[in-house]
Amino acid sequence: MSYNLKQKMKTKIVSCFLAICLVFTSFVVTPVSAQETNQNEYGLAKNIQDGVTLHCFDWKYNDIKAELPNIAKAGFTSVQTSPAQVGAKSGVWYWLYQPRGFYAGTNDLGTVDELRSLCQEADKYGIKVIVDVVANHLAGDHSNIQYDLKNGQYWHNYGKVTNWCDRYQVTHGEIGMPDLNSEHSYVQQCASNYVNQLKNLGVDGIRWDAAKHIGLPSEGCNFWPAVTNQGLYHYGEILVGPDDRKTGNEGLMKEYTKYMTVTDSSYGKTLRDAFYSGKAPSAYGNWSARGISNNKLVYWGESHDTWSNNKDWGYSNDMSQNVIDRAYAVAASRNDISALYFSRPSSKNKESIYAGQKGSTHFKSKEVAAVNHFHNAMIGQKDYYTTGNNCAVVCREKGAVIVAGSGGNFNVTVPNGGKTTKPGTYKDEITGATWTVTETTISGKIGSTGIAVIYNNSGVTPVKEEKVYYQNTKNWNNVYAYYWSDSNTKMTSWPGVKMTKEKDNVYSVKVPSDAQYIIFSNGSGSKTDDLKLQGFNKIYNNGSWSTYTGGGIITTKGNMFYKNTKNWSKVYAYYWSNSNTKMTKWPGKKMTSVGNGVYEITIPKDAQYIIFNNGNGSQTGDLKIQGLYQIYNNGTWSSYK
Repeated sequence: MSYNLKQKMKTKIVSCFLAICLVFTSFVVTPVSAQETNQNEYGLAKNIQDGVTLHCFDWKYNDIKAELPNIAKAGFTSVQTSPAQVGAKSGVWYWLYQPRGFYAGTNDLGTVDELRSLCQEADKYGIKVIVDVVANHLAGDHSNIQYDLKNGQYWHNYGKVTNWCDRYQVTHGEIGMPDLNSEHSYVQQCASNYVNQLKNLGVDGIRWDAAKHIGLPSEGCNFWPAVTNQGLYHYGEILVGPDDRKTGNEGLMKEYTKYMTVTDSSYGKTLRDAFYSGKAPSAYGNWSARGISNNKLVYWGESHDTWSNNKDWGYSNDMSQNVIDRAYAVAASRNDISALYFSRPSSKNKESIYAGQKGSTHFKSKEVAAVNHFHNAMIGQKDYYTTGNNCAVVCREKGAVIVAGSGGNFNVTVPNGGKTTKPGTYKDEITGATWTVTETTISGKIGSTGIAVIYNNSGVTPVKEEKVYYQNTKNWNNVYAYYWSDSNTKMTSWPGVKMTKEKDNVYSVKVPSDAQYIIFSNGSGSKTDDLKLQGFNKIYNNGSWSTYTGGGIITTKGNMFYKNTKNWSKVYAYYWSNSNTKMTKWPGKKMTSVGNGVYEITIPKDAQYIIFNNGNGSQTGDLKIQGLYQIYNNGTWSSYK
């Protein structure tokens, strides 16, 4: 059977099954999403373009998943992964950019199931997932590429690009690997099918690698209309421009923006080169100054290309992280423009950078987080870029970002460009220093990072403190919370902060969003163990954490069992109650094998109904739960020991 026929059959089966699930859930349960709530908790933007993105270059999916709480706290609306396609080889990072075909598979980043799990977990924080897609070419060795794309009709035969100012060469020539015939409808179909696969996994956006090398409808290529119509966010890597002419290609760049947001790599180079030389950049933009709308642009201080290609064009790996942070501070504080923050690999050498290795976590620094919080709080406000006293100044209506060309720890007065920022007294989120804004000037002290972020905190900003709850099962007269983090053991002094009684013997306390551990006590000897915080709006009750809903004493949990007489390869449990139809999302939670065909899952005590299923169409009926520690075996419930 041909690969194409297999894919068509698989698509039809999956589509039918999804349709059945949608019909079924419309009668049983309303799908639940915590995105909007968590976006509000962390002050994240509601869409990718309005926010900023952390580029988790080469990170494993599970490493990204583990950092999601910190990513949300740092103000990133989205994360970007390296390609999910299977690379020509494993190991060095660039093999992922030489994929075998248009399909997600197990590679150095992880499995397809781990990518799906990342997307599901990211939803809980309101974080979107962008996947890098390689569509201009496949691996150079065609013996291992997607079988149905081996035919010569699916490939250009121009040869290597020799003139980068020649648009035809740019879209038809080779850039290291044989060039796909993007004009061919079947190539477009393969790429579109892959985008749909990613969408079904929960991916929210696509980053198109080498987008400038794929033509536009005005050039006789309908690739972009064919692959960008699935309701996802799309942005294309267009280094320099559609070709390397300094002028004359603005029309082509504008045509790209009909289908996607585009990168402005040249402006990123302008920013980092200026700060590297110790000077504030005078330019306020590149493509924005040439007629491209701000809401169709992505800025960065550096990218994986400027870091990972040794001394090729625009290299940045000899620049300090602080230089890049200054460039990012300008890029990410602009209105309508999205910005990308790059997690640097540990190695600078192209051949020693490996896919699957977690990069720098400097994104958690105060200065980066402050810039992101500012970006999110200023959505929709006009901006004005100016310079003064060797500082770059981005003025917004309710605040400003001031970035020194060099140095730090000094007082400065800079222009209030266009009289944009409202006069008043502000506080720098990074250092806490007070800044004064008049109609014409902004004055204050820049800290050691060379970056100051001042804005009016009465607007939409990330939550600085979050509530944690304790079920006082020991009936202490008073309840105290002692909390700390790895980096700060001095958040409280023993026995901590006295908690407030809510109701039903539940006590609450507000703790800083960067707290990591907590001890509950009565203040005079009786206490819990050291507890790792599991997130906020959580309650600790009798040895376990759960989400606090405000509904009195929290119900406990217990195990439920299923005898897999149908020999399903995977078993899922979908459960709900009359008062809460949102306990699970179809097909439910994956059960764990305990041997002899018996599968186990922990469920809330107040769950009333359950459906066991294989996640792929085969299932029991709606079953009324007979109590915890019961097993369902071939149509009957019984106690399980």
